[in-house]
Amino acid sequence: MQFPEAPWQVPTITGDPDLLYLAVHNVLANARKFTADGDLIEVRAAEADGFVEIDVADTGRGIPDAELGGVWDELSRASNARTVPGSGLGMTMVRTVVERHGGSVATRSRLGAGTSVRMRLPVGR
Repeated sequence: MQFPEAPWQVPTITGDPDLLYLAVHNVLANARKFTADGDLIEVRAAEADGFVEIDVADTGRGIPDAELGGVWDELSRASNARTVPGSGLGMTMVRTVVERHGGSVATRSRLGAGTSVRMRLPVGR
């Protein structure tokens, strides 16, 4: 996996580095888990309005529209994800960690085309 270099430094996020690592790692691991070999995963970070926005987008299987809101619910798994090992706790943990750091998280998805997760975390002071 290659990561392009950003044209400028992304500001520092203040918080618990272990928890923030777990949140970002979980989103990346989900992207990898649901994206076939040879498909794409893109990671971007940028500053916007006092927040660092971390976007992870993949070209994987996507999430059915009717089930998209449930990805944040504890033990929830999309119907097309049940053949892949997992507990249904990861995205709940991501949301909890991000929100406890003063941020927010959102997802967009298109069935058969991929999923994008955006974590917004306040710039450190």
